[in-house]
Amino acid sequence: MTQDHPFELQRAVGAFSEGRYLVAEAICRRLVESGADQAQPWFVLGMALTRQGAHDEAFRCLQRAVQIAPRSAETLNALGTVANALGHDPKEAEQFFVAALKIHPRCPDAHYNMGVTQQRMRQYEAAALWYERALVVRPDDCEALSNLAIVCKYLNRHREGLELIDRALSLSPQHPLAHWNRAILLLSLGELCEGFAEYEWRWKGGAGPQFAPRPFTQPRWNGEIVPDQTLFVHGEQGFGDFIQFARFLPMARQRVGRIVVECPAALLPLMADSGLADEWVVPAESLQTFDTFIPLMSLPQALGISTDLLAHQVPYLRVRANDPEPSSRRDRLKVGLVWSGNPTHDDDSLRSIDPELLGDLVSLDGVEFHSLQAPIRPEHQALVTRWPRWVDATSGMTNFRVTAEYLVGLDLVIAVDTAVAHLAGAMGKPVWLLVQDSPDWRWQLNRADSPWYPTLRLFRQSHRGDWRPVMEQVVTELSRACSGQF
Repeated sequence: MTQDHPFELQRAVGAFSEGRYLVAEAICRRLVESGADQAQPWFVLGMALTRQGAHDEAFRCLQRAVQIAPRSAETLNALGTVANALGHDPKEAEQFFVAALKIHPRCPDAHYNMGVTQQRMRQYEAAALWYERALVVRPDDCEALSNLAIVCKYLNRHREGLELIDRALSLSPQHPLAHWNRAILLLSLGELCEGFAEYEWRWKGGAGPQFAPRPFTQPRWNGEIVPDQTLFVHGEQGFGDFIQFARFLPMARQRVGRIVVECPAALLPLMADSGLADEWVVPAESLQTFDTFIPLMSLPQALGISTDLLAHQVPYLRVRANDPEPSSRRDRLKVGLVWSGNPTHDDDSLRSIDPELLGDLVSLDGVEFHSLQAPIRPEHQALVTRWPRWVDATSGMTNFRVTAEYLVGLDLVIAVDTAVAHLAGAMGKPVWLLVQDSPDWRWQLNRADSPWYPTLRLFRQSHRGDWRPVMEQVVTELSRACSGQF
């Protein structure tokens, strides 16, 4: 190694600390290519690469660094962080953090990252302990405070979570993640006005890079009365979110001259018939001239929505369908059933039910079950085909309008937290919603009803992951319904 190498390494470290990651990368590449087989150039190169999102190569560089210097807690911690970023088995990342803590027991980053890893594994009690340990070492860690707050949400300790968020925001008033987590906690507690104000932090980095503000030159609409202007409302998030928040479009329409709404293609036929807006477009279409815009899920904040306004808006989706046969003329209740959601959803493992647990339900006399589960996962096909009185017409449900028309003929929908439940609720159909012990914010806490959908009844888990008591309650209640007590 020549005498220039220490100076070059110092330059690389300085560039990295200043956020000039490309410069740091270039210097460290020259060092390692020149045969400087020291741990530090490999470590800085790995860190510069991971800051640029090149996690695969960063992982290999950090592995080389730890081969040279195996007792570097800093490098072991970085390896665990990159393993998490790559989506590796959390157990792999956990091993790196354990090794780092054996070398440096008070390493705050390793404590924090152990919390992140336990949170990935849905081990919320363990995650809380690790975040608390990180805060003992580094009490002003806003990331740890904010993450611990959202873990408190999963542990149903919402008020404690808010106290932690307030502490984080006293240290860093503009911390995006803290504001976003505060929104989730407030909305879960039913504090809609303040919660939706905080929900706007999704556009300021709080909820991740998927929430990128649209590059419109027109101004954002904030609820003003502008009767001569056209308002463009753009969609965001999932189908269920769109259905739930479409109720606010008529209120916005009263304050503007005209309203145009961007809508997912699968929802377009249903929404086009709803009368909720003047014009509907799919995302791929070129936009016509408009004066002002707003994201769909920002409407409650702009309109000043409170809980007491919600129930009066339902039903707001209506479809034309053949008149269903009155249930009084049938021998059986017709019940739609959904037991799992989109497997790519972050909380799908918590909200979905193993269909093996539905045996007693689907065997009830006096009930004809109709599949609203689309698609049925391949591993469940054989089981489902053995269910008695099972009707599956989902192959014809090519969009939400067709599904809505099918719902008209059902007496009840039983579903986990998916878009079909929102659709049935928006139509005013009876819905029994099965939710995890700490559900999505919109279902709030400790209540069997919902201000969002007056015809919806909530069946809640008492313990995380345990659906058996929930299903026993549903079987009991549906048996009563079959006896004329519906």
